[in-house]
Amino acid sequence: MPDRIALVIPVRSFEHGKTRLADDFTPEQRARLARAMAEVVVAPRGDADTIVVCNDESIERWARSRGAKVALTDARGLNPSLTASRESVLRSTNADWIVIAHADLPLATDIVGTVAEAIATRPQGGDCVIVATDRRRDGTNVLALSRATFARWEFAYGPNSLAAHCAQASRLGLPVIEIDDSSLAVDIDTHDDLHAVRDFVSAVLPDWTPR
Repeated sequence: MPDRIALVIPVRSFEHGKTRLADDFTPEQRARLARAMAEVVVAPRGDADTIVVCNDESIERWARSRGAKVALTDARGLNPSLTASRESVLRSTNADWIVIAHADLPLATDIVGTVAEAIATRPQGGDCVIVATDRRRDGTNVLALSRATFARWEFAYGPNSLAAHCAQASRLGLPVIEIDDSSLAVDIDTHDDLHAVRDFVSAVLPDWTPR
C-alpha cells in the first residue's frame, strides 16, 4: 500500500505578504500575486490531505473554500507557527508523511506526486528526510518528514535553512534525499525571481509592467 501523504502549507495574509516586491507591484497587485501562487499549491486534490496553517480568518475561509483543512494558530512567524500547529496537524490527518511546502511556488502543480516518487526511493523503506531547495540552494521549499520525525522536528526556516535542516537530519541519524525538480525550486521572493516566472506573473497581473 502506498505511503499516505499530507501536504501542509503555511499561508500568511495575502495583503501583508511579499513586501520585498514593493518596488515591482502595488499592494493590490502583491495581494493578487500571493493569492494566485497559493492557489497553485493549495489545490483541491484527492490524493492527499491538504492542511493550511494560518492565523488569519480570511485565509481560513479561503483555505476551506479550496477544500483544505485548517490548523489555526496565534503564533507569528513561520517556525513558531509550524511548531505551535504540530499537534493540530497530526490530529487532522493519519498520513504517514507530512510534507511542508511554501505557498509561493507558482510552478509546483504536482508536489504530492513528486514527493511520493522520492519516498519510494528511500533506503530499504526506512526513515529519511526529503528536501527540495530553491534555485540558490539556500532555502527549503519543500520538506517531507515521516509522521514520527515531524512530531519531534525543530523547524529552522530562514537564511541557510537547507543546511540547518540537513544538519538536523544528520543529528537524528537520518539520510537526506534531495529532490532535483525545477518546478519546486522556483519561488518568488525578490525582483530577480520574477524573470523565472514572467509568463505566470503576466497572466495573473495583465496590468503589470516589468521593469
